[in-house]
Amino acid sequence: MPDHDSVPRQTKTQILQWREPKVAAQKKRVYNAVAHRAANHLNTQIANNESDTQQYMFANIAYDIGASTDDVRSALSNGGYNGVTFMGISAEERTALARYRREGS
Repeated sequence: MPDHDSVPRQTKTQILQWREPKVAAQKKRVYNAVAHRAANHLNTQIANNESDTQQYMFANIAYDIGASTDDVRSALSNGGYNGVTFMGISAEERTALARYRREGS
């Protein structure tokens, strides 16, 4: 029969210290996934809208990609509190966004 006193026991702190890097890595992966989806969605919206000035609300982007408004706001930090506005979209910027254009647009 094994001697239970000789089996090392991990304290709660040791277990949490072991888990923290994994939890942090998981949160980072989730954040990065939301950031990529939000950026791709926003680039697609801009590329397919010929308007010179465009405004997008974080809540609408979040709804469209299935994320929280706070996560989208954090991922697209160049905007204001509620959304982001693009003014004077140049021909060069439209060329850079060409890969996001939908067929027939």
